[in-house]
Amino acid sequence: MKQITQYSFYPIAVLTSFIVLVRGMTIGPLYPWLCLSIILSFGIIMLLLEKWIPYDKEWLRGNGDRNLDLTYYIVNYLIKLLAQYLFVWPSAFLPVLNWFPVNAPIWIQVIFALTIIDFFLYIVHLLSHKYLVLWPLHAIHHSSERLYFLNGEKRHALHQILEGGPGIIVCLLIGVPQQVVVAALAVLAVNMFLQHTNFDYKAGILRRIFCVAELHRWHHRADYKDAQVNFGAWLTVWDYLFGTAYDNPKARQRLGSIGIAEERNFSKTYWKQLLYPFSKTVQKSAKTTSLIIALLWVSGLKAQSTGDALLGTWELEDGSVRIQVYNEAPYYTGKIVVQKGSTTAIGNKVLWNMRFDPKENEWNNGKIQMPDMGHPAHCSIRLKDVNTAIVTGYHGFRFLGKSRGLHRLR
Repeated sequence: MKQITQYSFYPIAVLTSFIVLVRGMTIGPLYPWLCLSIILSFGIIMLLLEKWIPYDKEWLRGNGDRNLDLTYYIVNYLIKLLAQYLFVWPSAFLPVLNWFPVNAPIWIQVIFALTIIDFFLYIVHLLSHKYLVLWPLHAIHHSSERLYFLNGEKRHALHQILEGGPGIIVCLLIGVPQQVVVAALAVLAVNMFLQHTNFDYKAGILRRIFCVAELHRWHHRADYKDAQVNFGAWLTVWDYLFGTAYDNPKARQRLGSIGIAEERNFSKTYWKQLLYPFSKTVQKSAKTTSLIIALLWVSGLKAQSTGDALLGTWELEDGSVRIQVYNEAPYYTGKIVVQKGSTTAIGNKVLWNMRFDPKENEWNNGKIQMPDMGHPAHCSIRLKDVNTAIVTGYHGFRFLGKSRGLHRLR
C-alpha cells in the first residue's frame, strides 16, 4: 500500500487539483475561497502523508519552526491575495496588449499564464543566488534546517513581491484575465507543497517535466556551492535551458545537511528575520562578498575563454569514475583512468567529438557514454566554475536530458 501511494500520489494530486481549480473558475466571485479550500485540503493531506511515509524521520521533529513557517505562509498568502484583487486596477492607466489567447480553452490559458509566471520566478530566484544585494532577502527561505510542506512559502515579504511581481505584471500587460492568474497561482501553491514536502513520493518520469521534491531537495543543501541547482518552481525546462538542472538518483538518500552552513544560528522569530537583510552586519558582509564574487566571476570568465579550460582529470560527483580529458584537434576527448570496482573499463573513451563553442562558452556536438549508460547520447559540457563542469547527456531535446557534475582533480 505504501509503495502504491508513493508512486501514484503525485500524478493524481497534480491532475486532481488542476481539474478542480480550472473547472471551479465558473463560480465567479467565490472562486478565491475555492482556491483557499483546495490549498488547505492539500496542506492537511501532506501533513498526514509526511507522518506516514517521511523522506527523513528527523524532519518530523522540527525545532520550533512550525509557528514561524505558518506565519510566513499566512503573510505571503495575503500578499498574493492582495495582488490578485489589485490585478485589474493598473489596467486603467497602463497600455494593455491583447496578446493573450483568451479564446483558447481555459485550461490552456491557465497553463500559459503559469508558464509566464514560472519563468520570471526562475529568473528572480537565480539572480537571488548570484547577487548579494538579493541574497539576504532570499536567505530566509534557505534558513530552514528541514524540509516539509509548509516551508515552501517561507519567504521575506519583499522577496515574495520581487519574485511574483514581474510575472504577474507581464500577465497584466499582455491581457491575461484576472481569474486565469488566480487559478495559475493556486496551482503553483499546491506545487509548492509538493516541491518541499517531507513525504517520500516518487514522481518517476514526471520529474523530467515538473519541479518535484526529489529534485528540489538538492537546492536546499547547506553548502552554498551545492545549492546552485534546480531553481525552478513549477517546470524543469528553465533549469535545463540555462544549465542549472541536477539530479543524482543513486545519491538521493545521501542528501546531507539542509539550511545555510555559514549561518547555523539564524534567528527563529518572524520579526528578526524580517529585519535580517537590513542589519548593518549583513549589509557590510554582502558588499564585501559581492566584490569577491565579482573578482572570481571575472577570473572564471577568463579561465573559460578557450576550449583548453576543459583539459585535465575530472571525477564524477559520486566518485565512481575519473576521466582524463585531452585534445585530439579539433575535438576534445575523455577516457576513463579510474573506475571503482573495475579495471576493465580503464582507457575506454566516454566523451568524443566534443568541440568548443566560444559563442555559447561550452563544449557540444559530441557524444557521451558513461559505464552506466546503455547507449551513447548527445552531449554538452558547460563550466560552472573553473573546477566544476556540468555534463548533459540527451536524446533528442536537450532540455529533457540528464545532467551530472564533474569535479576537477588536476
